[in-house]
Amino acid sequence: MSLIHSRNRRNVISGYLFLSPSIIILLVVVVFPILYVIFFSFSKFNYGQRTGFNGLNNYLTILTDPNFYVSLKATVVFTLGSVVGQVLLAIVFAVVINSLKKAEGGIRLFVIMPYMVSMVAVGVTFRWMLNTEFGIVNFLLLSLGLIRQPINFLGDPTLAMASLVTAHLWASAPFATLIILAGIKSISSEIYESAEIDGAGFFRCFFSITLPLIRQQIFIVMLIQTMFSFRHFPLPYSMTGGGPGMTTKMLAVLLKEKMSYLDYGYNSGLSVIMLVITLVIAWFYLEIMSKSKI
Repeated sequence: MSLIHSRNRRNVISGYLFLSPSIIILLVVVVFPILYVIFFSFSKFNYGQRTGFNGLNNYLTILTDPNFYVSLKATVVFTLGSVVGQVLLAIVFAVVINSLKKAEGGIRLFVIMPYMVSMVAVGVTFRWMLNTEFGIVNFLLLSLGLIRQPINFLGDPTLAMASLVTAHLWASAPFATLIILAGIKSISSEIYESAEIDGAGFFRCFFSITLPLIRQQIFIVMLIQTMFSFRHFPLPYSMTGGGPGMTTKMLAVLLKEKMSYLDYGYNSGLSVIMLVITLVIAWFYLEIMSKSKI
């Protein structure tokens, strides 16, 4: 008995030893920086130099700053548009790809290609395409006679946000499509065959079989894309710079802007607030998944 206990103890110790490098890296790369930022959020800085404890003043400054709420609104609008759009597009693309059995491999490769492009490159490309003077979108619309004068896509507040969401959908929808497609592939074909024998058509099969059975994949996409979109920085910064005005100035862009003032206490407080919001969102999704038994 003691021999078995000793062997089990050695196995546990060996397991911890094998895990220790990963745990150390996790502590150094993730946990320590988070704790450091939280510490900084309660500190006062003057031209980048810490001058002492500042209590909750940094948080009070943020929560009384009108720019914070403008950026928060822009972030929420961008996140909602991106998440809803990606889920809808991913479902449509996944269903279409799954129905094309012969060309599925080639189409899947074609669909995933936009996801391989960096967000900065996507932002610069869309900014050029939507340019009022020499953008290809305005050129095509004018050539087809659909408009009489160029549209200022990135200068109009509503169109700027819509353009930003569109660019994000183009770049991120492929990832969501692959997850949804994997969920559809996991559904047994016998279920569809039985439904077809009973006289169920395409739409009946989709709403009664496909959609309920891919709920888990849909929630995974929503969770990942919500977390990603809420703290997104490269695309809005490279495409619109936060403009016009503050229409597309998300919290991450506001954080970058505030860095130029070297007020690390304010920036750390804003980072902590963003972290808390994302954790609350993640908890909300996980609660829904657990209660719905997804």
